[in-house]
Amino acid sequence: MPVSLVTTLALMSLTTAQGDTSNTADALRIEIEAMRAAYDVSGLAVSIVDGDAVVLSEGFGAYDSGLVSERTQCGLFSATKALTAFTLADLAEDGAIDLDAPLGSVLPDSPEDWRDIPLWRLYNHTSGIAMIVNQEAFGAIAEDPEGDNAAIYEVVRTQPLDFEPGAHSRYQQSGYAIAEMIAEARLGQTWPALVAHHLTGPAGAADTVYGPLSDGSKTVPMIASAGGYLTTAADMAALFQALNAERIMDRTALTDRLSDPRYIQDGYGLGLIINEVNGEVTLGHRGGGARANLRYAPNSGVGVMACTDQVGNRELTIHVADMVMNALLTGEAPRPHIASLLYASDDATAGTLVRLFEAEWSDSDTRYGFGGAEAVINAMGYDRLADSPDEARMLFELNARTYPDSANVWDSLADAQLALGEDAAALESMRRALDLQPGNPYFQGRVAEHAPD
Repeated sequence: MPVSLVTTLALMSLTTAQGDTSNTADALRIEIEAMRAAYDVSGLAVSIVDGDAVVLSEGFGAYDSGLVSERTQCGLFSATKALTAFTLADLAEDGAIDLDAPLGSVLPDSPEDWRDIPLWRLYNHTSGIAMIVNQEAFGAIAEDPEGDNAAIYEVVRTQPLDFEPGAHSRYQQSGYAIAEMIAEARLGQTWPALVAHHLTGPAGAADTVYGPLSDGSKTVPMIASAGGYLTTAADMAALFQALNAERIMDRTALTDRLSDPRYIQDGYGLGLIINEVNGEVTLGHRGGGARANLRYAPNSGVGVMACTDQVGNRELTIHVADMVMNALLTGEAPRPHIASLLYASDDATAGTLVRLFEAEWSDSDTRYGFGGAEAVINAMGYDRLADSPDEARMLFELNARTYPDSANVWDSLADAQLALGEDAAALESMRRALDLQPGNPYFQGRVAEHAPD
């Protein structure tokens, strides 16, 4: 890596001593650029805000369209839901939307088994309403220039619930289409117009727009609350500042609304993934296969957004946002993800990667963060499974040693063992996975398939 831990710590200590965000920006900029190179991502835009100060708002490298600047637009994809959450909180605070209203009262022709579902369940994926985007009918609606949320509603209203409301949280978009249709009908404005009025307008974020409308590819907004927004690093910095300055709504009310445990199930709230960093709640969403990630800590006023146009980005935006949040909320030096060390290694053999990982894992003074490392190692293993199953097995075994309570790592190890003809060992790994998740039908099926008669 091009910067030492001593250098980084020095930069951070200067920040503490001088109260100057420029040193924090320097430390973060160095680490972000090093991570971008290690992850082999060509272009990245990042905005970071701490209170009323913009710590960093700039581009790194280039997209396919050219050099990235703080004014270069990038897609938010499903991270759009964070914009929806902020807008929704303000609408609810104004009394324009009643999140507790049952669907029967706001959608009079709704099916009988929908009528008692509160509106908020449409936003946290617990309504049980049937999935739409994996149905053939959705493709026809999406391609129709006049296709809209009402057309989606007409499809799903005839279908049974996928599950009892509140029994599960299953990520899907049907609820957003219906909630958006309800809001637009009751308030007399399109969802993009509501976002502009309640969020991006007060923030002065004029380049944050619903993409299909901006490029003319579709004249009717559809599920604009769930995805499709474009933004820039400069706009997101302005948005975080507006939230902190309470130009959107009272920040305590925003925090209370969006972190209300009534609305949270399986770590997901009103269009937001809820995490905790250093004892503080952080709100946000990712999207586009990790092409975008947005995180906001409302109590401290720390916000970060990272986006790229690169599909194969190895979750760089996730790891950058985690690094920034941890650094600013703990006051410690920025700690890049352990994946940075592994991806940057000149020797990419499994044995070398295992040794690098375990050396840092066992070092109490390691400069790396390990959040989500299980998924990184798992992905590295599957990258090698077809051509080098023995290498894949080494990486899956590392995961099993490091995360022995994860059913998924044992299931992955079984795949490598099967590829190597180690059927008995594979069955034992499958049984370990099933022991950890005894009710999982997938693991039950695998054990039944491979167990001897």
